[in-house]
Amino acid sequence: MSGNLSRRAFLTRRRQLEPAEPGTARLVAVVDGGCLAARGVACGTCADPCDPRALRMRPLLGGRALPLIDAAACTGCGLCLSVCPVGALSLAPAAASPEDQACA
Repeated sequence: MSGNLSRRAFLTRRRQLEPAEPGTARLVAVVDGGCLAARGVACGTCADPCDPRALRMRPLLGGRALPLIDAAACTGCGLCLSVCPVGALSLAPAAASPEDQACA
């Protein structure tokens, strides 16, 4: 594997996904309406394990924050899916998701 490893990737021995083979769609994370942050509950656990920082929390007035996914930076590793307490994240082909997708 070439390139720099983050501390988390090095310590957990997780590898970044290799580029998709030609003809296959690259997967990116998407957020659905069941997201706790969209319902007004302070969460944000999905943003913590994201090494490339493709998933970050966008602050709103009143102290709330909504998850924002940068599809260009998302590697489709799925770490955010495993930590979501309500399963509001899924992987979808990159062509089907907008560039910056916010929680509904």
